[in-house]
Amino acid sequence: MNRSAVAWTVAGLVALLVVSATAQQVRQTRTGRLVFDVLEWNFANNTIVVTGSPATMVVEGRHKAELRSPRLEIDADERLEEIHGATAAGPVHLDLLTATDDTGRRRRITASCTQRATYSKAEDTVTMTGGVVADIVTLPAGEAEAAHLESESITVNLRTSTLTARPGSFEVTTDVDIPEEQ
Repeated sequence: MNRSAVAWTVAGLVALLVVSATAQQVRQTRTGRLVFDVLEWNFANNTIVVTGSPATMVVEGRHKAELRSPRLEIDADERLEEIHGATAAGPVHLDLLTATDDTGRRRRITASCTQRATYSKAEDTVTMTGGVVADIVTLPAGEAEAAHLESESITVNLRTSTLTARPGSFEVTTDVDIPEEQ
């Protein structure tokens, strides 16, 4: 092979790698995982019911969420390529790390409720009802915002990075620098 052919081959491989790397950066994936004691899969309507102590659903993508409860009902597509939604019977615990916002910050939400929680992929929301207690911390670590929320219902919109609560109380703790007296 002459030098010209080798150069064109190397240039083609480099271009292929650059195109592949660019394509990989654009593609977003979500991975869902279930941990359970018992799984019941109804083939007729593609619902999966998992029970455990606790049963756990983990969804990772732009955000990371872990939903735990004694019983989770999962609605999936027929090829099990996509989770359309989930309903968790109480008591429910949620650990959520939001996607990075425009300023580079993420929120860690640790919440629990007594009744139920639902996840909707179409709306990209998690809704918790019944005695919801949530702690919200801004990341990266060292940020000065921490919030405690108590409510009857909260909805976290993962697409818009918003939280809506009805009715309840909200408390924010902020670090304040106090100058030393001279």
